[in-house]
Amino acid sequence: MEYNDNLMTLAEVATFLKLSEKTILKMIRNQEIPCAKIANQWRFLRPLIEDWLLAKMNVIPQNDLSRLIVEQYDHVPLSRLISIPIITVLPEKTDKQEALYLLTSLASEQNIISDKEAVYQKLIEREQMISTGIGNGIAIPHMRNPSSLVINGPKIVIGVSKNGIAYASSDNQPVFLIFLILTDSEVVHLRIMAKLVQMIRKNSMATKLLQADTPQKIFQQIALFERDELLAQED
Repeated sequence: MEYNDNLMTLAEVATFLKLSEKTILKMIRNQEIPCAKIANQWRFLRPLIEDWLLAKMNVIPQNDLSRLIVEQYDHVPLSRLISIPIITVLPEKTDKQEALYLLTSLASEQNIISDKEAVYQKLIEREQMISTGIGNGIAIPHMRNPSSLVINGPKIVIGVSKNGIAYASSDNQPVFLIFLILTDSEVVHLRIMAKLVQMIRKNSMATKLLQADTPQKIFQQIALFERDELLAQED
């Protein structure tokens, strides 16, 4: 399928979801549906809409951390999803497939996933559909229909590339930060992704993470961000 086949207009999304355009616009205002405004026109990626729709239908997993993320929308605890052993600085000249394989292998070594090869293939299939590089040097790879695989999550495996990776991102720029989300719930995935994007866009976090040269320093930056967020909520 070509990239343009995945791009949908407001009218096409309304038809696809069997809703009125007015309802879709209201959902956009309430930030309830994934979309982007391009030249004053709303556009939607079909794979993301399909993932979002699955999230609305799926049963929520019952482990405590997933329940917390689902029930407390504004509090996605990144510091509980990330740990130093699942952060890595990628080797120089690593390409996209190698990076995903290294991160999948790391997840397997840390007993987050039980079938490394199956997870890797799911990630590659997702990338072949459309790149998970969201622009500004960031990629957030994930699987479609992850509940079919055994995942001891939710967890975020982080890869940092100092030289950048050709990733076919939306802005055609290299990727320097990869956040691999591993969860068996589409709902949890979408909320983690939203929190990651929020973090990256605030307080020069992307720059701070790239300047951190060890997994310990990367984790520290994320923990500091979360602390500042909690303090801001208390003010």
